[in-house]
Amino acid sequence: MSKIVHGGNVEEISRKYKINSEEIVDFSANINPSGLNKNVKNAMINALDKIEKYPDISYFNLKKSISDYENIDIKNLVLGNGAAEVIFNIIRGLKPRKVLLPAPTFSEYEEAVLSIDGSIEYYHLKEEDNFKLNNELINSLNESIDMIFICNPNNPTGVLTKNTFIEKLAKRGLETKTTIVIDESFLDFLNSEEEYTSKDLLQKYENIIIIKSLTKFFAMPGIRIGYGISKNEEFITLIKKVTVPWTVNVVASEGTIQALKEEDYIRHSIEYVEKEKNYLYNNLKQIKNIKVFKPSVNFIMFKILNNLDLKEEMMKHSILIRSCSNYEGLNSSFYRIAVRTREENEKIITALNYSLVI
Repeated sequence: MSKIVHGGNVEEISRKYKINSEEIVDFSANINPSGLNKNVKNAMINALDKIEKYPDISYFNLKKSISDYENIDIKNLVLGNGAAEVIFNIIRGLKPRKVLLPAPTFSEYEEAVLSIDGSIEYYHLKEEDNFKLNNELINSLNESIDMIFICNPNNPTGVLTKNTFIEKLAKRGLETKTTIVIDESFLDFLNSEEEYTSKDLLQKYENIIIIKSLTKFFAMPGIRIGYGISKNEEFITLIKKVTVPWTVNVVASEGTIQALKEEDYIRHSIEYVEKEKNYLYNNLKQIKNIKVFKPSVNFIMFKILNNLDLKEEMMKHSILIRSCSNYEGLNSSFYRIAVRTREENEKIITALNYSLVI
């Protein structure tokens, strides 16, 4: 099994480089640069008064809040201690023998499949096509493939896939008895997601499961909250069977309920990320020795055109970036950075110019 590597490991980096963690600017984790909403923080603080009791094991209020936000039925919902747990619960509940993974994509899918000794088939996306999904992927589905994961937008490439393509994939999946798992953890950053979300397809295709994470958009990854959605009652039952009781703590639950009420924060965050994404992208394109892939949400992937160890170079500026070298289908010349505040975005642009131009 490959070693899991994720962004956001600031404390580990702090120990390795003997730098105060407060001095590190973390571009490796794709978290909303707007920061934690004050009302959400207060709700979590107030929830400490409830920690002497178990959470409601049915999580009715939390599920009702999510179902209202997503406009879905509570019975079609499963919870997890972060989207990562939902991914693992889907795998452990449905027990696919063989899983098709577009590559590159989020490494947690691979780790989940390997945790049950399942087999993986990769469909390698092409750099010359900007890593977009294509009809060849649909045609590659066959009766031996029990499940396929689609990350939309894809992490780390940022490529969006329209739901018209997902529907074609779902139709093919019905023929091959393949479960289609769509990870929409970053779609909340889009100003309009109608062309991309697969929620409406749930009514027509019971072979679809959608995964969502709230911690990235609401800037609270430390509390862990995620969920899955499906109209397939058998899927929901199997996933719930392997879900640990009280998987979501009361602080995360109360914080999430409040977060989903914060309409001004949601609107501001979408606008702010869009503005800073464009600023960062346009400035990255001006830097020599770099190829930038067009972003869709709050992170940007690029490729450097020399042999520099850019992660090490950026640490000289106390900037942490995500190397994509451990992604299937990528190598050490690919990197991913988050969209952050204007001041921080200016800092990384200056550092990259200095490192890549000289």
